[in-house]
Amino acid sequence: MPPISEILLDRVAIRRRVEELGVQISRELAGSNLCVMPVLDGGMIFAADLVREIHLPLAITPIKASSYGEATISSGTLSLPFGIPEGISGKDLLLVDDILDTGLTLNVLKDRLMESRAVSVRTCVLLRKESSRHLPADYLGFDIPDRFVVGYGLDHAGLYRNLPDIGVFSTAVDDKLQQ
Repeated sequence: MPPISEILLDRVAIRRRVEELGVQISRELAGSNLCVMPVLDGGMIFAADLVREIHLPLAITPIKASSYGEATISSGTLSLPFGIPEGISGKDLLLVDDILDTGLTLNVLKDRLMESRAVSVRTCVLLRKESSRHLPADYLGFDIPDRFVVGYGLDHAGLYRNLPDIGVFSTAVDDKLQQ
């Protein structure tokens, strides 16, 4: 049993919001040369569900980025182990990530992708922590409290991404974050 102290968002609420985001993105990005870029590893499950709700022609080009490693807080540095993918010049990019916490990942990626001659770079995040509400996202699933969460792509040390709901990670870990 995973160390979950409470379910924050259940699979029904997540599915409903992903459908709404798909409708909004389809409407607002119609006519664009759309390329969806899931930020791996956390954004892959959200992105897989989201692209099925976007009713536009689109390409999918994942990008690997990490600032957490096995920790529960950002390291403050961004790792791009495979670099910036080729073939994004002239495209309207939609970065899809699991959570907006410090803003480091999306800010660095946006800058690097624009340097690579993308036409535009928009962001879509499933979750944004309360302390990060000042950080913009073009498309947002849910604002959540400052808790360490896992499930639906979010992990702790690579585990629990496969949980269908989003839950608060064990009380011991979460309590450290609240201090």
